[in-house]
Amino acid sequence: MVGQNTNPGFFASEVALARAAGEGNPRANRELAERLLNRIRATVYYLAAGDRDADDLVQMALVAILRSARTFRGDSSLERWGDRIAVRTALRELKRRRWRERIVSLDGEVAREGRVSVDHDIQRRLLRERLARLLGKLSMDRRTAVTLHWMHGYSVQEIADITSAPANTVRDRLRTGKKQLKSHLEKDPALRDWARSFIHESQGS
Repeated sequence: MVGQNTNPGFFASEVALARAAGEGNPRANRELAERLLNRIRATVYYLAAGDRDADDLVQMALVAILRSARTFRGDSSLERWGDRIAVRTALRELKRRRWRERIVSLDGEVAREGRVSVDHDIQRRLLRERLARLLGKLSMDRRTAVTLHWMHGYSVQEIADITSAPANTVRDRLRTGKKQLKSHLEKDPALRDWARSFIHESQGS
């Protein structure tokens, strides 16, 4: 069922949780934040292309979600409702700051990592950073489309609704963005294979 709460916790439903958070209930605020934080962090991190200020954007998105909690009506899941607010908040702030796209060479980093033995968690973090930098080579519009489609499985029409862009425009952004990212990934077999696995896991979460 759309909007059905699969992890109700203390509150009886997602709508009840959001309503309580909107009324300033500390427990509801904490539960809502804990439920959405990792998803928000991952989405914003890739939208910001791993920029060191991404944590600030995550906090801004989370605050915006908590402030908007009373508007949740259960027409979708809390996660998808939160995605919409997080994406729009992050994009608005990124455009306001007028961050310039950065082209980052990974050759030196890849060479260094090849000589260092790291555990699994650290290696995953490094791969995420490298993937974020590759996403940083895409325009913001294409990066947004690719991130929402690959990470969360959004359709073209859903991305169009979130970004307020025509579906045909989103379709073109997604097609071109995926082609560009694939070209970058093909140059790094380890990152290519991990990215495929990561994207699959993200869509299933």
